[in-house]
Amino acid sequence: MSVSERTIHLGILISAVIVSGWVFGSQCGSRGAAEVSESEREVSSPRATALSLVPSGSAFVLTADVRQLQHAPLGELLSERLGRAGGTATLAKVCGIDPLARLDRLALSVPSAGLAAQEHPEDFGIVAQGRFSAEEIMRCASAVITQRGGEAIKTQLGKFRSVRDRKQSGEIAARDGTLIVSGGSYFRELLDAAEGHVSAKRDARDTQHEALRRALGPGTIVATWLLGEHWFERVAGEDSNARLSPLSALQAVGAHVDVSDTAHVLLLLDCTDSEGAGRVAGLLNELRSSLHGLPLDPALSGLAERISVSQTGARLKLAVEPTRAELNALLGLLLGP
Repeated sequence: MSVSERTIHLGILISAVIVSGWVFGSQCGSRGAAEVSESEREVSSPRATALSLVPSGSAFVLTADVRQLQHAPLGELLSERLGRAGGTATLAKVCGIDPLARLDRLALSVPSAGLAAQEHPEDFGIVAQGRFSAEEIMRCASAVITQRGGEAIKTQLGKFRSVRDRKQSGEIAARDGTLIVSGGSYFRELLDAAEGHVSAKRDARDTQHEALRRALGPGTIVATWLLGEHWFERVAGEDSNARLSPLSALQAVGAHVDVSDTAHVLLLLDCTDSEGAGRVAGLLNELRSSLHGLPLDPALSGLAERISVSQTGARLKLAVEPTRAELNALLGLLLGP
């Protein structure tokens, strides 16, 4: 896996956090539900789900029920931490409004975990649905591009209006209720799906994603990642030690996060066989034992100790319910103080 590809995957995950920050930063203020403007109510929700617009054959897929996040009792904590990372105040200042505060659903995807991604590092997709208009998105995106010294180019693409920076790759397209952010050929695939031109042809990876999502169950955030053949060798380098690592047995990873008055985290690790799963479980236990020698927040050490690990055949199941203090410490580790 190339450096650019790893950057894409990490960027997608960080984007999910940032978008959540924008949402919390705006929605947890003084404005109540009864004060939503008439223009917000007039924008109807799309019929197709954000997940259904993800093109066939994607390697990484993440979905988030943003509206559920907005109303979670943990919203105050998440607002304070994620709002800072998301730059809510800056976005609202540049745009005059924050249309991202009206998000309902979000899907993020990466098309390939293979070596071909090196040729198209810009290929990724974000589909957002909510109570916003195309005009608001175009005005805000254009203002952000201009503010950072770029040149906004606007285009009409079917039912969508798009804007891009002439000096950089990537493009934003919007119609009332739907927002797409992507680049390269993947952008066109997402637009085709949103316009209803979905191919009946399905990829084997689609079936894998669906099976993993069923095993995870519905959640506030659900992510599935098909790692691809020889993924660990691409990360660690082409040598015999990489092939001997227990992590080389991993084939797919699924994550389920439910957020309400508490947070529940479930991870599924699918391996090549039961022996490979056993080696990965042994490695996880070794890592957990070694945490005491690291300068970690005591809350994080306590969280690691409470993670339950169970094995069924070639699948490992990890589960934990972070306390408020542990969640705060984890966000501090990921996002900074």
